Amino acid sequence: MKLLLCLLTSLITLLVSVSAQDEGGSSAPSGGNGNGSATSSGGGVAMIVGENYVLKPSDVINVEVYQESDLEKTVRVEGDGSVALALIGKVKVAGMTVAEAQALVTDLYNRDFLVDPQVSVIVVTFSAKVIRILGSVNRPGVVEIPPDRDMTLTEAIAAVNGITRLGNPKSVIIKRVDESGRARQMEVNFSRILTDPNVKDITLQEGDTIWVPERII
Repeated sequence: MKLLLCLLTSLITLLVSVSAQDEGGSSAPSGGNGNGSATSSGGGVAMIVGENYVLKPSDVINVEVYQESDLEKTVRVEGDGSVALALIGKVKVAGMTVAEAQALVTDLYNRDFLVDPQVSVIVVTFSAKVIRILGSVNRPGVVEIPPDRDMTLTEAIAAVNGITRLGNPKSVIIKRVDESGRARQMEVNFSRILTDPNVKDITLQEGDTIWVPERII
């Protein structure tokens, strides 16, 4: 009887120990999730482009001044390229890099309102830069250019799942409108871009239209 009681006591002690370990183990993933959230936030911040990104209308920026919470604003760049900020009013930032805009806002606050302000400018939402791919591709439509880098013709074709079997990759047409509104067309042998290491890929620009014709049978 004593032996049975000892065995039961040992079993209960073992179960309590395992339960405690399980709770400790479950708390570790919980901490891991906390880190994961922080990492996720860090990942979101990592997606924010660097100081060389050029601001343009419809971008949304967040402006913060250290220890001046009343001056924090999240604003959209208007069509005229300006943003309205606390105290200093309208400031034209379109066409500037993030670093240049930050320096300008810092100077304006420092000039009349604050002493040695520490200003940060972060792009929250980017104005979409798009191209259009039409014709004999598997998923024709609009493709968005990454906000922080260029997009090549190869990347754009890949984004629409490639050219169809009936498409002619040797005669891809790129239509481009320059700043003066003048349109021009380029005919590109996409097959050579893929197969010839000496042929450079084409860097696309916002507003380009790509047409993939059918093969002539």
